[in-house]
Amino acid sequence: MAEPVRVQALTERYLHGALSISNKFVGAGRKRLCCLIPLSLLPTPMSEFKKLYATEDSLSASAVAVRESDDKVVGFVQMTDASMKRDPFGKCLHPSCEGECYIEMMSVLPEMRGQGIGTRLLQFCETWARERGAHKLTLGVVARNPAKHLYERFGFVECESNTASACCNSLCVFFLLGFPHWGCGATMMAKNLLS
Repeated sequence: MAEPVRVQALTERYLHGALSISNKFVGAGRKRLCCLIPLSLLPTPMSEFKKLYATEDSLSASAVAVRESDDKVVGFVQMTDASMKRDPFGKCLHPSCEGECYIEMMSVLPEMRGQGIGTRLLQFCETWARERGAHKLTLGVVARNPAKHLYERFGFVECESNTASACCNSLCVFFLLGFPHWGCGATMMAKNLLS
């Protein structure tokens, strides 16, 4: 039986829980910088994480899933739009366009997956994007990531890319993450919010 979980905008109260989920997500599995250094050895410090959420706008664009029984953060989604301050790494991977909200990362603790939490976090993102007047919601998904099925069920479709873009994308993912799901590259996905 699924445990009761609430999804809400990120607040300072849940920054530590969100950072923990973020670091677990980045350090999970076979993610390695240049295929050598496990990303689990490079966690984001709280001081840097707090800088990302220095404004009310940046807090409201991200959400946490909180288990009711113990007030523990079990899921986290980080989203931005073109008007928001972003870290240089995120800007490099995906420069945001006007009218677009971009999901930087989303993760649910492994023991809580399959309970609809990822869908609820995506619903939060879509609602927030529509309130901002965005016409599309986008995200990147690493090759062979099982979460791609969740995104497709939610209405995301793969964006077309040319050969040069796909090659550049594959190289960037390789150098930044290695082969986290034993696949090469990543795909951009988008959901049209105008229809």
